[in-house]
Amino acid sequence: MNIKTCMTGTMAAMALAVAPLAAHAENFSFKTTGTAIDQLRVPATGADFQGVAMNNTKADVTYENGKKETVTAKCAAWRNPPNAQFPQSGICVSQNYEQNYSCQPRPEKAGQNCWGLLRGTNGAYKGRTGVITYTNGPEGLQGVGRWND
Repeated sequence: MNIKTCMTGTMAAMALAVAPLAAHAENFSFKTTGTAIDQLRVPATGADFQGVAMNNTKADVTYENGKKETVTAKCAAWRNPPNAQFPQSGICVSQNYEQNYSCQPRPEKAGQNCWGLLRGTNGAYKGRTGVITYTNGPEGLQGVGRWND
């Protein structure tokens, strides 16, 4: 896994920043893009490294009721130690949520499958939890999620 893979993996998390205004479970889908803003790695070159990649992300979110929103977040991704269940993990922070996620390579396809947990931190989102799942590959970063009650 290279730093670019880590950076693009962070983009997914951001789609979850916007929770529904009503306090009930709601499903959504999202497509995310991002811009690398920084990275740290040791050693500076080579395939065997530890480090973190930072991104600014933007997600186009569509709720099951047809409501659409654009959400921005700052995300970080890193490689986990060898033999970890998930080779990559990360976090994202938006105005209204925090997200933790982990990813594995997709079987027989380029890219990753990722899963994440959401925790609402502000406004109508405060105290709510949710989940997401997404793929990140040549077709882009896209997935689905659910905010719980």
